[in-house]
Amino acid sequence: MNLLLDTHCLIWALTDAPQLGQTARRAIAAAASVWFSEASIWELGLKWRKGKIALQPRRIVEQALRDRFRPLPITLEAILLSSELRHKHGDPFDRLLYAQARENDCRLLTIDRTLAELGARVLRPK
Repeated sequence: MNLLLDTHCLIWALTDAPQLGQTARRAIAAAASVWFSEASIWELGLKWRKGKIALQPRRIVEQALRDRFRPLPITLEAILLSSELRHKHGDPFDRLLYAQARENDCRLLTIDRTLAELGARVLRPK
């Protein structure tokens, strides 16, 4: 199984946060590959610049790579898929993660309950 971590789950996995349950931890350990989206790093960078988080995006990427997580590039196809969604999901980053998971045949580890309604193969963190 290929696993794509949403932004929250990426942070929780890197910081060993209790919000990440045992099922999610086992899925990460057993995955053929664990991915993090460039969109998540972009989102974290925006929040960091606004002072909403203290974690520097560069440090997050460095740790993710040390943990053998793989960066997932934002492709034109993912952008198109995310823009063509009929569902009125308001978060463009979540829409893009959904599209990337679909495009790359990944299961999405996410806190967002509505992405499963769109047809994403979702794994909940708890």
